[in-house]
Amino acid sequence: MHMKTISIDVERLCTPAARRRHRGMSLLEIMVVITLIGLVTAAIGVSVIGQLRDGQRNAARNQAHEIAKSVDIYQMQYGAYPSTAQGLTALASPPKGKPIMDALPRAPWGNDYLYLAPGQKNPGRFDIRSKGNDGIEGNEDDVGNWQE
Repeated sequence: MHMKTISIDVERLCTPAARRRHRGMSLLEIMVVITLIGLVTAAIGVSVIGQLRDGQRNAARNQAHEIAKSVDIYQMQYGAYPSTAQGLTALASPPKGKPIMDALPRAPWGNDYLYLAPGQKNPGRFDIRSKGNDGIEGNEDDVGNWQE
């Protein structure tokens, strides 16, 4: 049994509209798609950066409260809070005995926590604060062991 091969010229059978569909995307269509991808990426990026900032603020606030607990332990052991001059280093290098903290944590932005006794936000106790993202003390992005 012998089979014959038939060849069909598809281009000739297709309508002009069908041939355009098979041709591919135009430059304008590609540019529109790239622009849309860019807009979606930018929107997602803005959202992620906002979440990162909130996460850093929450982490700094939690660390400040944990350091405050260590300062309270210092007060129970030594009968008084460390002075502002002694600062938080008194937790890692107390006047006598074992350190309460092995090392002092740094804020998520890389700066040290500041200690003030008596505190401005906690007048009966002490303040532990981070300078925040901008590294400038005393403005609205400061985070500490006080209620906001």
